[in-house]
Amino acid sequence: MSAPLLASALQDAAAIALPGAGLASVDAARAAARAMLSTREHLVDARAEAWRYTSLRALEAQALPHARRGVAAIDTACLPVTHGARLVFVDGCFDAASSRLDGLPAGVSCKPLEALDARDWAAHPVLLQVASGADALAPLNLALASAGVLLEVADGVHVEAPLDVIYASSLGMPVAWHARSAIRLGKGARLTLREWHLGTGSGLATVQSHVRLDEDARLDLVQQQEAPAALSLLRRDVFNLAARAQLRLHMLELGAALSQHALVVELGGIEAQAELRQAVALAHRQHADLGLDLRHAVGRTRSDVRCRAVVTGRARAVLQGAITIAAGADGSDAALSTQNLLLSDQAEIDARPVMEIHADEVRAAHGASVGQLDSAMLFYLRARGLPEAAARALLTGAHCRAVLDDIAHEGLRAAAQQALESCIAALG
Repeated sequence: MSAPLLASALQDAAAIALPGAGLASVDAARAAARAMLSTREHLVDARAEAWRYTSLRALEAQALPHARRGVAAIDTACLPVTHGARLVFVDGCFDAASSRLDGLPAGVSCKPLEALDARDWAAHPVLLQVASGADALAPLNLALASAGVLLEVADGVHVEAPLDVIYASSLGMPVAWHARSAIRLGKGARLTLREWHLGTGSGLATVQSHVRLDEDARLDLVQQQEAPAALSLLRRDVFNLAARAQLRLHMLELGAALSQHALVVELGGIEAQAELRQAVALAHRQHADLGLDLRHAVGRTRSDVRCRAVVTGRARAVLQGAITIAAGADGSDAALSTQNLLLSDQAEIDARPVMEIHADEVRAAHGASVGQLDSAMLFYLRARGLPEAAARALLTGAHCRAVLDDIAHEGLRAAAQQALESCIAALG
């Protein structure tokens, strides 16, 4: 017998109208996803190594209804400051009134999932594909996805102003909503993108995306996760980089009662580069499980991964990072570092950096540390008149902010730093 969450999802998937309904390829893909769901008893296999530290049993015991369009709205005055075009989704539904898509340069196509036609679905089959395996999250997302974006930047186009994709949760009652996106940057294209999670709602949200960077493309992506404290947010992002493509990804993990973020990055072309920065701040009983699978598929590729986490209360952070250098990928350069602070006796951090190297001529380094604030530095600051709370906040903020200081866009950098400082000030 399926868990209540899956049983409820199957009922909703057959009863509600979703983007692409009536198109043969979309209907077939969603039907196949529902068939996969019907064979599963649980969201994930609790025995799988990827879920060793995180249980979804309490979540899947809830029969969460799918969010319905028009039930809730969001006050545009409450939305954060944006610097260019934006797409806003409220409880998994596109909010046209709050979105701004005018002013995009020629060569940029940006559509919410509900605006896609048959040609769009056919041209981007990744939107209808689901990886096989014991995990039910992928078919659940495909079967019920109502939000998401198809974003294409043509060859050689440079988008100057950042583009925002905002996912807001607002309903007072617990609901479930799902989003899936496809993003492609053509040869030599450049884009700055921010994905922002915020709001006051509760329940479950799953967000999955696939990003393709063609030769010489560059994507600066900021993922600012300030999801509601009562929301469970499960995300999966897949990045494929062609020759000389560059990915600069900054991730800020602050919100949600339970968050799980699976990140897959494949450096598939020579001289492809990925720089990943992650700041995590958790309190109370928050639980965050952050997994990385980064693959150097060919030689002369470079990756640099840095994570800074701070955990207090009874919160728990799981930081699982794996970098694989394939056979023949000579000349690869990989670095993985995670530095973490525990601010209470009951907080927990599980850091598992892993490197698997199958090539000979490479540069590779990895390391992890878990500790407490430097007592000598605390004494130094207090001796100069700072109260203990202010001194602790100053040191904690400096620890995490180090991975945000190189966000290229000044406005996005300031917003991320402000969110981090507000979160740390609330840690106590």
